Amino acid sequence: MIKKFFHFFPILFLTGCGYSIIGGNPLLPKEARSIGIYPVENHTFVAGLDTKTNTKMKLKLETNSSVEILPVSKSDLQLSISLNEIKSKTTGLDSIENAAGVIFYLEGSVSLNERSNGNIIWKEPNLKVEMLESSSNNLVSNSQELSEKNLDELSRLLAEKIYQYIFLEF
Repeated sequence: MIKKFFHFFPILFLTGCGYSIIGGNPLLPKEARSIGIYPVENHTFVAGLDTKTNTKMKLKLETNSSVEILPVSKSDLQLSISLNEIKSKTTGLDSIENAAGVIFYLEGSVSLNERSNGNIIWKEPNLKVEMLESSSNNLVSNSQELSEKNLDELSRLLAEKIYQYIFLEF
């Protein structure tokens, strides 16, 4: 029995356990130490959404110690964000609570480039985030109007999704 174990034990070391370390910067260039964000382009009807999104993105990037935020002209990586559409729709009646809700959508496009050679590292032409606000929770009146709170949350969700793609999921 012991001899079988010692024959099997080296094979276990050679094959490994199947675990891997995730996270980090999967496909980012190893020499990339800084990132810059171009001013967010706002093609929606909502004034100031670009500023909110830019601020949320910078706050999110500040949590990553592997890259420093620099001006675009000096950074290794250049992030471009375009906000293309914002819309809302009602979800209808809920049979249990008999209340309508509103879903808010923010759609945009993103690209991440290397400054040194202009190579596109990542490009997503149709990035979309959404949030549901239920009137049964007294969070929204029977309106599809976007409040400042909604805009802040949509900007935060978009920044979070971009960050996830760049640093965790690629």
